Amino acid sequence: MVMSICWPCCREANTAIRDGIHDRISPAERAGLARLLEERDGDGTTLFNRLKKPVQGPSWSHFKRLTSRLEWVDGLGDTEVWMDGVAAGKVTDFAGEADAADVAELRDYKPVKRIALVACLVHKARMRVRDDLATMFCKRVATKVRKAKQELEEIRLAEREIVEALIGNYRTVLKNIDEGGPAQAALGKAAAMTAETRQALDGLDETATAEEVAHLLGFDLMPRIRNWKDSTFYRPSKQSEYVHIDALFGEPGKNTIDWDLIESQFRHLMRVAVSVREGAISSSTLLKRLRSGSRKNATYTAFREVGRVIRTVQLLRYLSDAPLRRRVTAATNKVEPFNRFSQWVGFGNRGVIADNDPVEQEKAMKFNALLTNAVIFHNALDIVEIVRQLLEEGWTIEPEDLACISPYLTEHINRFGEYSTHELGLQPKAYDPKLDVDFTPLRDQDPAAAGFGQAA
Repeated sequence: MVMSICWPCCREANTAIRDGIHDRISPAERAGLARLLEERDGDGTTLFNRLKKPVQGPSWSHFKRLTSRLEWVDGLGDTEVWMDGVAAGKVTDFAGEADAADVAELRDYKPVKRIALVACLVHKARMRVRDDLATMFCKRVATKVRKAKQELEEIRLAEREIVEALIGNYRTVLKNIDEGGPAQAALGKAAAMTAETRQALDGLDETATAEEVAHLLGFDLMPRIRNWKDSTFYRPSKQSEYVHIDALFGEPGKNTIDWDLIESQFRHLMRVAVSVREGAISSSTLLKRLRSGSRKNATYTAFREVGRVIRTVQLLRYLSDAPLRRRVTAATNKVEPFNRFSQWVGFGNRGVIADNDPVEQEKAMKFNALLTNAVIFHNALDIVEIVRQLLEEGWTIEPEDLACISPYLTEHINRFGEYSTHELGLQPKAYDPKLDVDFTPLRDQDPAAAGFGQAA
């Protein structure tokens, strides 16, 4: 009973929709749609069959056919006006009914229904050819971009070869002009130091820590220590024993420092430190060599022993000095907000570096660090300006108050605003670094006054 009632309602609704489509088509456009069923193409079939016939794939070779088909379909009328207010599902249903029928069957339909169904089929054909053209265009652009990247890479390689050739020519010219001179002497000295350093570093592996190298370079490296249960304390000799902390050093007689090995290899250790400090070997090369090779290398073993000494002293200092622990924690906590602020500044692509080129990756990281420091500097200038205004108004500014202010402010920065690149050439005004606030109390509270000024 429900079906018998709903079927007439559905039929009346479809009739009303088709009447609406028919009424929105002008008489001239109706005549054009009617000619599709009468006029014949060059192969003897009607234009209606050409409308139903699918076009070939959206490739560049079929571009002219697609454009000519689009011009022909567009010439039949503005289908967007015809289908105004009609649900997309209904248009698809009517177009499918017209596509399933042949010319003889459509002629048996009433004129209103026949015109409406053909109009829906024209609308679908128009949408399809536009989609095919868009797909073809996207594929064409992707091909062009891919070829452009290949050509760009070829240009980069060619430029790199030119640069390397120029460097080689410059080296040759310098050698001929400065033969026996100071430049050649310095070059030979640097090459000799590099070779000796590489030989000394040959065999160092990943268990070597950074403390020994930092110590030899004059840095008192003091990282935050977390996993105490995994830390090992080393005794200066097998006979050394301690009253209250002996359990930290493990079993008596074990975990001792080989001072004789350090003394025998000290010349090599200092050569490595001097080479790094003077730039004869890069820190990246040093770290690579520290993470590769054999543990049997004497220089590696000496580095390890020095690291054990420095590490043990650091652990004992960290345990016994509460102000030092607070300073190390505060210093390391400063790095974490900076990293978060840097990630906030580098919001493009959600901070993901999509380029696989190491050079481009390094550039992206350095540019982000440069922009981050520029924003921090700008925030610091704004804070100083506000403090000066408060001082002029008679407010008392304590150094402890300023110590609690962070330069990593983001509320006043609109990352998605306008970027005035035309202002890059403007010379900024000189800033006044002096602030009329006495920071002596903060310096007096610094643990550096107790002898830890070089901790980093």
